[in-house]
Amino acid sequence: MSRQNEGMDWLADVGLGLDHDSLLLVRTTAAWVDAGARLRREVADRLAGFAAGVEQVGSSSVKGLLAKPIVDLAIGLTTDQELTPVRKRMESAGWIYRGDAGAQGGHVFALESAPSHRVAHAHVVEHLGEQWRNYVRLRDLLRGSPEARQRYEDTKLRLINEVGDDRAVYTEGKTEIIASLLAEA
Repeated sequence: MSRQNEGMDWLADVGLGLDHDSLLLVRTTAAWVDAGARLRREVADRLAGFAAGVEQVGSSSVKGLLAKPIVDLAIGLTTDQELTPVRKRMESAGWIYRGDAGAQGGHVFALESAPSHRVAHAHVVEHLGEQWRNYVRLRDLLRGSPEARQRYEDTKLRLINEVGDDRAVYTEGKTEIIASLLAEA
């Protein structure tokens, strides 16, 4: 298989990556969490002075939680920071701009180790805005609460059994449990 992004082999080497048209849940390993932390640092360094913050978020940042094998990052911009220089820096590092998902994820970037084989997503949102806070709060809740992890996992397993590889329906199906967990946090 020809590598689209040679510099991302280290992410694939720890088991990260998923074809765009498939849906798979695997237990997050310490290696995934460490790889996500490294990627977060690299993106934060690349965006120094252009973004107010970069956080590792999502299920793949919670050791032991069932997750898609894809790192998720939140990139926060203040109201005086523009997307254009962030986009240029991300694209020069191999990230693919996927557009503005609005309240469903902000400006989305994908990092692929091969065509249509994603190893990471980055969501550019307002720094300290509602989406940013929710990403960080959910990560912290899932890291700290076995009960929250179990409820989230139960929902994810039910959804994957119901929808198969339909990522859009799967993602939409998690909305209610995420809102419930955040409301209780």
